[in-house]
Amino acid sequence: LDADLLDDDPAALLHARELAAARRIEEGRTNRLYVVESVPCTTGAKADHRLSLPPRAIAPFALAVLHELVFAHELEAPDRLREILRAREASDPPARAFAKALAEDLAANRGRSAIAAGYRQPPAAHAAAHLMNDLLGNIGRTVAYTADPDPERPNHFDAIRSLAKELEAGRVETLVVLGGNPAYDAPADLGFADLLARVPHAVHLSSHRNETSLLAEWQIPRAHFLESWDLSRAHDGTLLARQPLIEPLYGGRTDAELLAVFLDGRAAASGHDLAREVFGAFVSGEADFEKSWRRLLHDGVLGGSARPKVDVSFQAGPTADSLEQISHIKDHAGENGLEAVFLRDASVHDGRFANNAWLQETPDPMTKLTWDNAALVGPSTARALGVETEDVVRLSINGRAIEIAAYVLPGVAAGTIALPLGYGRTRAGRVGNGDGFDVYPLRASGAPYFAFGAAIERTGRRYPLAATEEHHLIDPRATRERERRVGSLVREVEADEYLRNPAKAMHADEAHHPPLVSLFPPHSYDGHRWGMAIDLDACTGCNACVVACQAENNIPVVGKKQVRNQREMHWIRIDRSFRGDPDSPEIVHQPVACVHCENAPCEQVCPVAATVHTSEGLNAMVYNRCIGTRYCSNNCPYKVRRFNFFNYRKNLEPVEKMAMNPEVTVRSRGVMEKCTFCVQRIEAARIVAKNENRPLRDGEIVPACAASCPARAIVFGDLNDPESRVAKLHGEARAYGMLAELNVRPRTAYLARVRNRNERLAKREKEGHEPIHG
Repeated sequence: LDADLLDDDPAALLHARELAAARRIEEGRTNRLYVVESVPCTTGAKADHRLSLPPRAIAPFALAVLHELVFAHELEAPDRLREILRAREASDPPARAFAKALAEDLAANRGRSAIAAGYRQPPAAHAAAHLMNDLLGNIGRTVAYTADPDPERPNHFDAIRSLAKELEAGRVETLVVLGGNPAYDAPADLGFADLLARVPHAVHLSSHRNETSLLAEWQIPRAHFLESWDLSRAHDGTLLARQPLIEPLYGGRTDAELLAVFLDGRAAASGHDLAREVFGAFVSGEADFEKSWRRLLHDGVLGGSARPKVDVSFQAGPTADSLEQISHIKDHAGENGLEAVFLRDASVHDGRFANNAWLQETPDPMTKLTWDNAALVGPSTARALGVETEDVVRLSINGRAIEIAAYVLPGVAAGTIALPLGYGRTRAGRVGNGDGFDVYPLRASGAPYFAFGAAIERTGRRYPLAATEEHHLIDPRATRERERRVGSLVREVEADEYLRNPAKAMHADEAHHPPLVSLFPPHSYDGHRWGMAIDLDACTGCNACVVACQAENNIPVVGKKQVRNQREMHWIRIDRSFRGDPDSPEIVHQPVACVHCENAPCEQVCPVAATVHTSEGLNAMVYNRCIGTRYCSNNCPYKVRRFNFFNYRKNLEPVEKMAMNPEVTVRSRGVMEKCTFCVQRIEAARIVAKNENRPLRDGEIVPACAASCPARAIVFGDLNDPESRVAKLHGEARAYGMLAELNVRPRTAYLARVRNRNERLAKREKEGHEPIHG
């Protein structure tokens, strides 16, 4: 229920890995994921069934599911709750058919399901989720509770409202701000920047000179987390040790070091010493402290330190009070029916990463926007408002207004406007200054996630957006004809059909084509034959592989202007496609990089043999041979080669040069570059194996993309080793070669996406929907 568990959640990495592990259909494991949301996210893209509803309708939808569980499936519930549900019986809940089918599935899987409500949803939606988990017997099986470590602490919005009152009353003489940037991102109704300017003594500990630093009397340089000693706790309470990778470059101090000065005058206390002190409280009963400390540094975590699970009891009264509020929530739409949803941006989060060029140029998983945010609206809402992508609109909420570019995105619920936060910075740094639009002026402390009664007016102006959605398209004019002849670039299979007959399910939409015969003799490999497999059922489209590849391979950032010219340099792109109802479509992601073809078209056309085949099957690039003809790019059917039009390295500062990987050549302008399967990692592993006088082991070589993938969707290895994991994945029924009909013989195999649909809903969804492509 509006919960992005795979991306915007404290345990997102764990959830992504566990979801992928639970969906290995070849091993007999496949679950079913329902997502009800207002704005498409990575979790919604993974859903077997996705329902798009405006924010105000999600809690009533949860109540409709509860109604079905209690009355249609006879789950026990207290009398007062039954009365509330019965009173709603005559109403017309949103997506009644979807709710009925979902309730039927939940009732059939008692104790084997889980319901989660997202942080943006009101308490009533959370009460409904907890109640459903209780009635279904999920608590203690799939759902566990831990005690709040600080139950007396107010929530963040109450806390900053309280502070604002103290500042306004003049009762604060010295204010210490540890990180953060409240002058930029505090709720608009508090006027925090003006209040901060009135404080006699303001101290800001910050890694950047930002909007808050400018208003503070003192700015103290904050050590980056990779320069710091610290202890922290994971989402389940496990104690984690953080060790610095480098000495602080600019004399930065950690939060703990600064607080030690303020609290007890310990100016000489180091982060290392403070971390040891805190750790001592956790192992006070152990005899050998030094051994325990060394073990913590070795393992990174303290075993057995997770917070204990607690038994919870269902309280009918407070739950009923919350559920009674749901009708009140539903009736709070504005006269024009528009609702604004405030989102943390997938790249810059709440604005704290605005000065990170890698993140700014990473295409958003859904919109494919770079270097900007925009007001996201669904197709039906855009038609009703007469708004198109790149139109500048005036958006007003409760007397506050901003101007912002619009972006039409399939999957945004009707009557909903999504507003990503974190842009429009004025003091982010030379990378982040002036990028995008600041939507914080619309966000009030009383409505931090949803705002009702939003109004849009067209200004008649246009604003250029740098979206990569239409870049590097694979034969766009022939896409539909190609699907008719040889199947889709992204293969999807139905779980039940696949389990009955894998081969038939995989080739159900694939037409016959003539035998693939090549003019060239087949390659033979006496040693290794490197290859890759990508499981589309595991991939969440999170972009981790894209950024990891950029960091590992010294891929330059080109800026918004060049991205608009289709000159972005990423060696991996993640294609995103929609299918079905434009207002509530199915979504699929597909990573695409060089597939190292056996019959590589690029090699056949290069006049200087800059791109060549190695004895281990890699399609290699010899940079000092390349003369920039770009014939190879023209002949690449996958459109994965990138040309370096400019020298992006000539004006780097010495500290910026430290970010470069010394194992990889830094390319100048005028050369073609692309994925190398991280050849430097292959060679490094080969040297280690040679020094140890042994053969390379399967899984020893892990490219950057595979190393960063939380879902383990990417597997690399030796195809000549029949026992290697990649060879086994290539041999699975779900494996297919994208554009294999061209007889280029790709060395990357994709494993088809699995849709484990509810038959009752699948029948409705198949009626009359045409595919729409991203």
